[in-house]
Amino acid sequence: MKLVKNLCRCRASSRCKCRVTCKEYNDQMGPSGAMQECVARGGRMAAWRVHSYGGAAALRLDDARVPALRAPGQLLVRVHAAALNPLDLAMTEGYGVRVLNALRALSGAGGGGGGVELPLVVGRELVGVVERAGGAARLRRGQRVWAALPPHAPGCLARLALLDHRWAGPAPTSLGLEAGGALYAALTARAALRAAGVVGAAGAAPRRRPRVLLLGLGGVGHAALQLLVYEGAQVVVGCSADEQAVACAAGAAAALDRRASDYHQQQREAGPYEAVLDCAGLGGDEAAALAARGCSFRRYVTLTTPLLHATDRRGLAAGAAAAAATLAAQCAATARAAAAAGAAPLGCPPPHVRWAFFSASADDIELLRRLAERGQFSVRVERVFPWWRLPAAARRAQQGSARGKLLLDFRAEPPPAAAAAAAAAAAAAAAAPDAATAHY
Repeated sequence: MKLVKNLCRCRASSRCKCRVTCKEYNDQMGPSGAMQECVARGGRMAAWRVHSYGGAAALRLDDARVPALRAPGQLLVRVHAAALNPLDLAMTEGYGVRVLNALRALSGAGGGGGGVELPLVVGRELVGVVERAGGAARLRRGQRVWAALPPHAPGCLARLALLDHRWAGPAPTSLGLEAGGALYAALTARAALRAAGVVGAAGAAPRRRPRVLLLGLGGVGHAALQLLVYEGAQVVVGCSADEQAVACAAGAAAALDRRASDYHQQQREAGPYEAVLDCAGLGGDEAAALAARGCSFRRYVTLTTPLLHATDRRGLAAGAAAAAATLAAQCAATARAAAAAGAAPLGCPPPHVRWAFFSASADDIELLRRLAERGQFSVRVERVFPWWRLPAAARRAQQGSARGKLLLDFRAEPPPAAAAAAAAAAAAAAAAPDAATAHY
């Protein structure tokens, strides 16, 4: 195939050193005929990044270097849609930086090598199309995929995202842009179910139908409910009154209004429970309070832990030790409260607290694809923003109580004002390429 030099329009043609084939050039033409970012080595792309920790206000739309494949199992994905999650905003403030930097150093996930954290591209989940695939990747060029990226990896709120093929899978045809906000919450929910002991590692349903109390119906809670229903569990959901119909439609056995005057009594009478899943941010201390109110359960699993905050304040070793001590104290307090209230399950170890964290698994991603194709897994989306309006999406996320995912559509064509801003960023990068491209 004929090679064409200097046809890359992502920078001034006189400065561009890319070499792209005619086919690659045509493949990169957008619906309007405008050239999108060149994915050849040395190309540029738009990316939302922070260069120093300062919260959402520090997010900047940069003209960044397109990341190159560095391992045979990596993929370069052209992003169609990506979600903005509370974790993304927390990371712009430096949340979890000590642990994440340690993981970056171990895995080499930082843009320029091990241990690199800034500039930080935010975004943990996406849907898009594979632009390039390493030789060992099980997904190929042109395949539509969805993916969830662990927090220590470079993010995906960019036109192109680099990721390991194990974090992605074929996207379900039943989901459109909403697939870009599906996997991070669903895989976190899956990890919580495993910690609760209501699902095996291979996804086999338990021998008996467990009864589970699910607290909260946000992104993770809604995913957890659908997965629990798939596993055959009887799920009692504690949520706001306006979410009760959503919970019942998704298969909950009962939905309790958390603001009702007799809410705690309803919780107690609907038990006993095999497990309690905290998807409402209550934390492990709530387990003892729940047991003290006479609610009987075996395991209390929460996604809200002090681990990253503790390591941020005290360092890795001291912070991890402090977090472990907190977990032990939560378990002891829960056991004492259950014994005092007579709520300990008969013939079982005392109730205890477990912590759960996001974990990506190719098997879980494939399970979620099958469930979505069968209509057993869906994603709620509150609003889709064009990609250049991330500040507006961040303001909405900071308000809290979103009734679904906040997505950024990277397929949208920017208006003239946004295009001019992107051109200005590209010009600044051309004037100071080292400052703009270092560490990505």
